[in-house]
Amino acid sequence: MIERVYLKEYVTFDEVELEFSEVEMEFSKGLIVFTGPSGAGKSVLIRGILSIFGYFDVNAKISEAIVDNELDLEKYGIEKDEVTIFRQIKKNKSRYFINNQAVSKKVVREIGDSFVSYLSLREIKEFESKNIISLLDKMHQEKDYYVKLEAFQNLYKKYNLLKKELRKIEESEKDALDKIEFLKFELNKIETINPKEGEFEELMKIKKDLSKIEKIKEKILEIERIFEFEHSVYEFLDMIEEDSEFFSNSMNELRIMIDKAQEKASFLESVDIEEVLNRLSDLQELIRRFGSIEESLKYYEEKKKELEKLENLTFEKENLKEELKELEKELKSIAKFLSEKRKKSAKIFEEKLNFYLKKLYMPEAKIVIYEKEEVDEFGINEAEIIVNEIDINTISTGEFNRLRVALLASTLEWDNEEKVLFLDEIDANLSGEESMSVAEVLKLLSKKYQIFSISHQPQLASLADKHFLVTKVDNKSYVKELNKEERIEEIARIIGGKEISKRAIEYAKELLKGNND
Repeated sequence: MIERVYLKEYVTFDEVELEFSEVEMEFSKGLIVFTGPSGAGKSVLIRGILSIFGYFDVNAKISEAIVDNELDLEKYGIEKDEVTIFRQIKKNKSRYFINNQAVSKKVVREIGDSFVSYLSLREIKEFESKNIISLLDKMHQEKDYYVKLEAFQNLYKKYNLLKKELRKIEESEKDALDKIEFLKFELNKIETINPKEGEFEELMKIKKDLSKIEKIKEKILEIERIFEFEHSVYEFLDMIEEDSEFFSNSMNELRIMIDKAQEKASFLESVDIEEVLNRLSDLQELIRRFGSIEESLKYYEEKKKELEKLENLTFEKENLKEELKELEKELKSIAKFLSEKRKKSAKIFEEKLNFYLKKLYMPEAKIVIYEKEEVDEFGINEAEIIVNEIDINTISTGEFNRLRVALLASTLEWDNEEKVLFLDEIDANLSGEESMSVAEVLKLLSKKYQIFSISHQPQLASLADKHFLVTKVDNKSYVKELNKEERIEEIARIIGGKEISKRAIEYAKELLKGNND
């Protein structure tokens, strides 16, 4: 719930500071009503508060709200604290923060949507089939129902994944033939060259050695003359009585090196240089395209697997179709069970909804549960709320919002989510009796929800847990919380207009007394 709101330099308001958390209002729940003369800035103020949660553009220099709801902030990488602080700062552009971490307006709105509902907007999300069905599912207390529901949801996830896989295969099939031909062409090019790891480096060394083979042979002829003086060296060492082993070892090493060089020369003379150059050219083409021989071999293996997969598409597709057929049969069986239970819940919920609609002077509504052939994530059901045999899209805005209030009141037993509701003149153009019925239902809702409402009717104002007056003087707007005496005066003004009569004062006192008893 919202504990505090602060706005600075907002349209006609210089500064707004509102506190909503008190001991008697557990966790800030309660009915918070804003009244005041037309044009004072009530709707502007509500829009300012809603802008903190991303519903409207920020027009305040600074706007801030402290919220104590359990919000899923980790999902957005935001650190949790004891409370959540929403803050916006507007200079050249608007900047958004949650717990001092910069975020986008989109994130602010997504988090706001998790606990804020604005009933001035003609949104029908509460009346969408999936939300009605979800509500009917919450109503069941039987363990067996939830076991079946969970089994259905898990099976449907698997079913959905397999359907996506099947669509991929069918899409792949469309251009599979062209892909197969292309892959075969690509693989054939690499197979024709048949590269080996390290082969390019080895051939480059051979090419380098071939370029200097003649010089090596010439040099061998030159250095072999050293052996003509080998005997003389031994004689000299003997004369001076020095050990000749070192010289003998060196000469043997030299002979070995010369033998190796001659063997290499003999091998290189047998090499076809043209063949080496052609092979290098082929390998260089692969290196130019893939970066290395190793990468070309990796590409070859990947494309080989891709080709095998494409060639097995038909087999995979038939297997998937068979598996989906079996899953669909199982899903429909569970969905039929869920459908029968939902129809029973719909009757119970319909009675509850009509109880509140009657209190709100609204015609009766029907909750219609349809069954369809196709299975979706909610089974085989679609649900619809019809008021007085009329589509809810065609009823007036006033009726529509009262229907939303009745729907919220009907869900109190089964909906565990804490919400903040913003209502903009929901009791407009209603008779006194109708206004009181709306006020009483909102008072009931306020035991669970925190409700912000603008009103021009004395009934709703008299039931408020907190009553704020919005006024405008010299084009400057002000908001203040009213004490008991000030509430009497404001409710009397609503009843009688600018000229407050004694009768209006007495009626205001009666309303407040009656609603506090």
